[in-house]
Amino acid sequence: MTEPAAANNGRVPRASLRVLLLGGHGRLGSAIAARLGPLSRAPADGRVELSAPTRRELALDPTAPAEAATHWFARWRPDVVVNCIALTDVDRCEREPALATQLNAALPAALARAAAVNGARLIHFSTDYVFDGALRRPYREDDAPNPLSVYGATKLDGDHAIADAGCRHWIFRISWLYGAPRRNVSAMLLERAGADRKIRLANDRLGVPNPVQLVAREVADCIAREAANAGLDALPPSGLYHLSARGATSWHDFGVAFVREAIRAGQLAAAQAPHLEGFAENALARPAKRPLYSALDPSRYEQAFGRTMPGWEQAIALAL
Repeated sequence: MTEPAAANNGRVPRASLRVLLLGGHGRLGSAIAARLGPLSRAPADGRVELSAPTRRELALDPTAPAEAATHWFARWRPDVVVNCIALTDVDRCEREPALATQLNAALPAALARAAAVNGARLIHFSTDYVFDGALRRPYREDDAPNPLSVYGATKLDGDHAIADAGCRHWIFRISWLYGAPRRNVSAMLLERAGADRKIRLANDRLGVPNPVQLVAREVADCIAREAANAGLDALPPSGLYHLSARGATSWHDFGVAFVREAIRAGQLAAAQAPHLEGFAENALARPAKRPLYSALDPSRYEQAFGRTMPGWEQAIALAL
């Protein structure tokens, strides 16, 4: 008679991996939730049990992040926490630095401490705005950060706090997100309002546009590995990784390429395509200063996770 363990190649079947998705109804969080859905219907060995509570269910008091993290771990008992909560309005961060500190630094710190106590993994998202843009090649993880804004500084503080907490973690730096159904550049470009419509896009900053669908795909793959792992397979080490498509472009040139691909894919009629105009964004009197160059190099991520990231133009297809 065959032993049950032998039928599973010597591995003991594990319970579902409990994943708590914080901010699961936002731009990135909703894309991750959509990707994790099929994993909840996977075979028992490797299945994900997803909790994506609403804002009301979370009842987050930004002034009490430690209490919030303790409550969330007690209620949902997660094995993995995916944190998509952040104050990402760069100019608002300048106007409300205390709130930016609470959401971008204190909350990740509290989550990391709770994850360490409970033996959970924290997946967190950082930003290209930790860099000042002076380096004119794609930034690597070991390049020295020098944020120009409250947003960049508070996100960097969150990165350091997670690393110091000693929990299992993957911090993914991401940049220039688009691809959500509303309130982002791709949704604006796909509006069917006639060829006389003009859209102004910055042409003085260079970075990497990333569709939320690409980031969500990669995060779902990471979680699938965690769910299938019963202690016998090596997982990529805890640390900071640049999760990004390759290359660099301006928002204006991205818009031109996106419209071209949308027409080719039948998502937008040529007669309804907007007229795109470039402008120098850093000449505007805005509260927060943006780095003029912030492309991220994904080589370390590719090597550690065994993935190959597309160029930014190839990645457009994921958003269409």
